Amino acid sequence: MRSTRSSSIARCGAALLLVMVAAACSSGAAGSSAGAQGSPGALVAGATAQGQAQGGGAGSANDGLGHPVNVCTLLPVATVASITGEQLTVATEKDTLSTKTYKCDYTSSDGTFAVFITVAAMDAAIGYDADLSSTSQVTTAKQISGLGDKAFSGPIGLEALFGNVSITVSNLQSDAAAETLIRTLQPKL
Repeated sequence: MRSTRSSSIARCGAALLLVMVAAACSSGAAGSSAGAQGSPGALVAGATAQGQAQGGGAGSANDGLGHPVNVCTLLPVATVASITGEQLTVATEKDTLSTKTYKCDYTSSDGTFAVFITVAAMDAAIGYDADLSSTSQVTTAKQISGLGDKAFSGPIGLEALFGNVSITVSNLQSDAAAETLIRTLQPKL
């Protein structure tokens, strides 16, 4: 009973975060990165923190990679700019080692546009399911076939699951570009 209640609480929290992020994103100016900081990666981070509290420590079966990664190094800003067609010039690593969440924020020099790429390696399958459920409570998630084990896109981005590792690309209008970014990054992990 406790597991079901914790799971329900986590799903409700994730849904609330998604609604808050969607509202923040829709209230900003078009093309602005304001409010986009709450990417799906944030939802994944919350879900993975819950998974870690349930016993997923370093080197456990819950860790899909077994080592830290630097997304900004594996996917340089010039590559992201080329794939997206955006004038991105700055890459900022924003990792959360305790939850094995590795993130790079790619922004334009003037800060008017940003793309966020997040790799979740702790309990990523649980986080993916929570993100899909949260998205489905707000809108219809678009299933993407042929990308990882499973993938979907929604209002905040595209997320793909590879075993127990998820990759999320947020704040990008093109699913095709997001998919290319994921396909470029995944073999480097």
